[in-house]
Amino acid sequence: MYIVPELLEEIFLRLPLKSILKFKTVSKQWRSVLESNMFVEKRMNVSKSGKIIAAYNCDCGDRPRIIHEARLGDQVFVYLHCFNARPSMICDSRPLLTCDGLVCIAEPDSIIVLNPSTGQLLRFPEPLSSRFINGEGSDFYRGNWVMGFGRDKVTGSYKVTKMCLLPREEGCDVLDVETGQWKNLSLPTYMAQVGRKSVSVNGSIYWLSTGSYLVRSVDGILALDLHKEEFHYVSVPDKWVKQSTLIANLDDRLTIANTPTSVYSDWRLEICSMNAHEEIWSKTYSISLDGLLAFKLPRSRWCMWFTPLAVSKEGDLIFYNNYQWLFKYCPETRELHCLSSDICVISPYLENLVPLRSESGHHPDPDDNKIRTSSCGFFTKHPEPGSGISKFFKRIRLGIPQIVFTTLVIVHIWINL
Repeated sequence: MYIVPELLEEIFLRLPLKSILKFKTVSKQWRSVLESNMFVEKRMNVSKSGKIIAAYNCDCGDRPRIIHEARLGDQVFVYLHCFNARPSMICDSRPLLTCDGLVCIAEPDSIIVLNPSTGQLLRFPEPLSSRFINGEGSDFYRGNWVMGFGRDKVTGSYKVTKMCLLPREEGCDVLDVETGQWKNLSLPTYMAQVGRKSVSVNGSIYWLSTGSYLVRSVDGILALDLHKEEFHYVSVPDKWVKQSTLIANLDDRLTIANTPTSVYSDWRLEICSMNAHEEIWSKTYSISLDGLLAFKLPRSRWCMWFTPLAVSKEGDLIFYNNYQWLFKYCPETRELHCLSSDICVISPYLENLVPLRSESGHHPDPDDNKIRTSSCGFFTKHPEPGSGISKFFKRIRLGIPQIVFTTLVIVHIWINL
């Protein structure tokens, strides 16, 4: 039975992730449709389901992978095993960055790019300049490094950036994930702030800036256009960037989160968003945090900062602090809820079917496609097993005849709609 590719694509778009991954093995035609750039883009737009990816860490030494899916209230969390490298929004000593559902992890001598949806993993060696600075065989030290991970909006390729602020002459290294090649750029006049995570928005990577090399002051944002591979400075509202300020990607817009710490000001979370094309800022949230005093917070408000994470389907704002507490704010009722007091959130989770492959021979290890459930005691902590992705990660033994039969049934239903 022949089905035109356009109809196949429309059927595939409505299937769950586990079915799509199975159907890649049916035929070359189906694999071609499912791995086409057009289908991957459409699928990402369809799969914005409001899930959040969080880190689960232990000392078992196993490789990074998705291990579990769980629900906290009405929010679904997908847990990623990450080598006992707890990502912190303040400390960037071993950064874990995300873009469009892909995860970038920095290791002592390599860069890992992981697609949690497909289980594919690529490992790239550090550029020669990094090896020279770190020293062969020496302990890994990133005290003067900043990193970024984003997507070129013109070519669609994903890129990793790595800058050493001391010594300056080493420049900025840019890795093209598709080709596996590093390129060196000149460092910008303005300095990125060490110890803060970068943000990828609309084809650019952003860092909080500590001013120029001549004037060291936290006063703006440094941006790198991934297609032009050019740096530029982004101005911000007066006195908005402070030591406690954090940046984030909130609904595909660059945002600044500020929590004034003056004894003369209210305890509020102020969030400002930028129009990427015109670089014009507008205040989007002003949230009173006095309601948090009802919870047993680990520290006083003077040493607590907050980062916006996502906006739920109901319009609620999800945000977290630097002590792994997760909160939800309802704009209609102005109520604050605590979703968790011990969760290491990373970013919103987006199912991305982009195949990780490289022209330079950096193809995924076949074993990396065999995603396994965890054996490190995770399930005793979260008794609710969840469904969907967690079930997908069990070994699938569905035969080809069953797949074809299932597909014919789907086609029959589709034709009779």
